Amino acid sequence: MSLDVSTDAIDVVVIGAGQAGVSLSYFLQKRGVRHIVLEKATAFSAWERRWDSFKMNTPNWMNELPGAPQNFARDSSRSEIGSRADALEYFGAYLKSVAPPLQEHTEVTKVRQLEDGLWSVDTPGKTYRCRSVAVCTSPYPAPKVPDLARNLSPDVAQVHSVQFRNSQQIPPGAVVVVGSGSSGVQICEDLARAGRFSKIYLAVSGNGTIPWTVIGVPTYTLLRFLGVMSLKRGSLGGRALLRIFSVQSGDFATPPKPSQLRDTYGVRLVGKVMEVCDGAVLCDDGASVPLDDLSVVWATGFKSNYDYIELANRENVFDEQGNVLHDRGVSREAPGLCFVGLRFQSTIASRFIYGVGRDAEYVAGHLATLAKDAIGLTRC
Repeated sequence: MSLDVSTDAIDVVVIGAGQAGVSLSYFLQKRGVRHIVLEKATAFSAWERRWDSFKMNTPNWMNELPGAPQNFARDSSRSEIGSRADALEYFGAYLKSVAPPLQEHTEVTKVRQLEDGLWSVDTPGKTYRCRSVAVCTSPYPAPKVPDLARNLSPDVAQVHSVQFRNSQQIPPGAVVVVGSGSSGVQICEDLARAGRFSKIYLAVSGNGTIPWTVIGVPTYTLLRFLGVMSLKRGSLGGRALLRIFSVQSGDFATPPKPSQLRDTYGVRLVGKVMEVCDGAVLCDDGASVPLDDLSVVWATGFKSNYDYIELANRENVFDEQGNVLHDRGVSREAPGLCFVGLRFQSTIASRFIYGVGRDAEYVAGHLATLAKDAIGLTRC
């Protein structure tokens, strides 16, 4: 492994080339900050991994990034809901336009804070030494599957939502989709439309559902008009919404509602999956799903994973659940460590593509200041 000890060539290592990382590169380039973007797969690859019938969870106007050369789903209304193909076209054009200094197929294995105040970023082929590190991966990159999955027989086919592409992956017979967030209800509808399964169950979680319209007005347009999208996480309203999200099992889901899947397709709704016992999956509402001829789709979300970041004061940078402690994406306890793409990073809108650009611009400004200060110290 070669070691690049030159800090004259690079100020910031950006980890991740999704919407957060490429947006940050856009603003870093505007500020003349020397950086490199490392991506373990390919840029925007998370969108390539979506299932074939995937639909966006937000209207087209909420899926756009700063400096984009075109609108998202440019041939459709701004209030319509785009598809996987729309996402791939848009992000491909954005990547070409921003042209970040990108190194793909490069997995970051370790990030370390050095005694001299610099940072070391390890990859299989090279170690980068830099002034700052910006983590722009998803805050929840690791698929989350309940421990009880290990109790299922090898005869029960299991797939997580991140692996799901279409109904042909699932053997004929019965299937249960565990989780009724946006991914769960979309996948359940995809399976129901296929008409290949004898029974389809949906294990309903605690997610609420946000409708597409309210009294005929697009919901997200109404929320923007009311100022909800701009609520800061530290404000009274922002704290109230954060409490609501922390009480329920996950983010509010978009349609279809579980009840619509039941009424339209005959999907059987059951409660939260609790255990595997006596040849069945048992749910908290007393329902049981027989294991005979059963397949399981785990639409149970993702969990945080920042284990590769080594810090002497880790407890001051991450909480007990592994979530980042930060100020608008800036770690005050680990100078030079920043994040973009965190859920509710600065406002309620941060969890959407709509809010990523604003967060990236703020973090880029902070990183530019650090780089400028470092140059000033060197000259002194």
